[in-house]
Formats: sequence, C-alpha cells, structure tokens
Amino acid sequence: MQSVQSSTTAAVTVAATVPLSIQNEILWIKQDALQVRNAVILLEQEKDSLRKAIRKLKLENGRLKTKVKTLNEKVAKISNEEMDDEEGKVAPEAELDFDELNRGDFYLLGGIHDPISLRFEAAIRDQNAVEHKSAERYYWYKMAECFGDEEAMKNILNAQNVQQAEEAMKNIKGFDVAEWDKVKLKHWEDGQRLKLEQVRWIENLLVLTKTTYLAIASEDKFFGTGWRKNRDEANKPIFWDGKNEGGKVMMHIRHELKAKHSWTGPQEEEESNTKLREMMRNVWRRIDPSKRAMFGGGRSAGVPSHGGGARGGRGGGNFHYRNH
Repeated sequence: MQSVQSSTTAAVTVAATVPLSIQNEILWIKQDALQVRNAVILLEQEKDSLRKAIRKLKLENGRLKTKVKTLNEKVAKISNEEMDDEEGKVAPEAELDFDELNRGDFYLLGGIHDPISLRFEAAIRDQNAVEHKSAERYYWYKMAECFGDEEAMKNILNAQNVQQAEEAMKNIKGFDVAEWDKVKLKHWEDGQRLKLEQVRWIENLLVLTKTTYLAIASEDKFFGTGWRKNRDEANKPIFWDGKNEGGKVMMHIRHELKAKHSWTGPQEEEESNTKLREMMRNVWRRIDPSKRAMFGGGRSAGVPSHGGGARGGRGGGNFHYRNH
C-alpha cells in the first residue's frame, strides 16, 4: 500500500513540475520577444533619424550648388560689364538663402483669403480689356491662349466658380509642359502686376510688408517652397525644397513699388496697417490642423478647399506645374 502511495506522489510531482518548466520557457520566450521588439523600435528610430539627416544633407548640397551657380553668374556679369543698374531693380531680400531665415523672418503666402496670392478673387482687366475674376484665372486664360484653345479660354472666363475654371484649365487641348515652362513665370508675374496696379489696397498691403521674406506656401516646387501651410515643414526653411520663384517675383515687385509709393492720407495708411495685422495674425502663417479642427472643422484661412491634379492650379495653395 505504501509503495502505491509513493508511486502516486512521484507521479503528481512530475505532473506538477512539467507545467512549471513550460511556463518558465514561455516566460523566457516572451522576454526574448520583448527584447527583439525593443530592438526593432530602436532600429526604426535610428532609420528615421538617418533619413532626416540624409534629407538635410541633400538639401544643403542642392543649396550649395545653387550658390555656386549664382556666384558664377555674377562673376560672368562683372567680367562682361553687364551689371548696369540692375542691382537697383533687385530686392536684396529675394536673394537670401533659406538657411539664412529664422522663424519670424518670413510670411507664408497663399490661399483664397490671402490678397497677395494668385488665387485671391479680385477682378482685373488685361491689356485687351478682357476682365478676369482673379490673377489665377488670368494665368489659366493665358495658358489656354498659349496653346490656341479658344474653347478653354471661353470656359475659363465664363466659369461660375474657381472649380469650373480649374476644370476647364485641366482640359486645355495640346498642352505641352516643356513649352509652358518657358513662359509660365512671365504670365504669373503679369497677372500679379495687373492686380496690384488695379487694386490699390492690395498694393498698399504688399508695400507694408517692407523687406520681410515672402514665401509661397505650396507643394509646387517651382513657384513655392514645396510645403503647404498645414504642414509643420512649412514653418521650417531648412526643409523647404522648392525654388519659391513666386515669392521672389513678389519681393522684386514690392521693391519697385516701395520706391514710388506714397499714401493718400493718414486714414489710408491706418486702414492698411489694420489689414496687415489681420494678415499676420490669421493668414500669413502656418495653419495648425489640430486647431483648425478645434474651431468647427472648417478649412483655415489660406488653405484651399481641394487639391489639384497634374495640371493643378492654386494661388499659393496646393498646385502643380500648370499653376500660378
């Protein structure tokens, strides 16, 4: 009887020790898995940091190449005695490199609420007395004219809203990127000049920005900085990878206007300064998406309500090679 009890006790002991051993192995496996997971997380973080470092190096390399090219062009002009009085027509601030800008040194332009943006609705008349609802519509109209699409020209002019005009622009027949790239900056500038010549209060506003750097906050890498206002990178010049040609144009125009501008009286200047403060507070700055959602979920000032396709079209918002 005693022998049977001993055997039973041994069996119970073995049965009890086997599950404990398995539990220990499972615990070790879990600990190993946790260590592997932590290692993977660290690797991901290091990879992300490496990507950012590579991106910064690429940007710096690109800027250095541009600097060298600009210096070579200036040396060539000096050696050929072609400087003349050109320096007087160029805004010094437009020549600044992005890495020379600190937060607060620039205004982020663009969007339907920004009078200086191409998209802002302000009726203008061109040299042929044709009326356009905005500088952007003028730009699109000239695009259609460039490729001889009279139907698109008519549709852009008669569109009831910007969405219809943009759709007409996207359907321009015979559009050729390479050809348009040769002339697009001129038409962009012409549209802005017409607006400033014909809408006095917008000219006043631009003059009041003095010498502050003007950056077109847009994904378009030719006219803008490459970043929209709702992106954190928009507020960090080190991340800008666009040429900001649109911003440079506006700074050069401003430089010309300041030389001959005068106020009609103290009231005009006071009203313009009030408008300037409004723009600085609500429009010419980065738009925080979280705050935008907090205040009713609507779109913030300066951010277009929809995106564009390959032919896009924004006056400082999200636009592509056909825009501005």
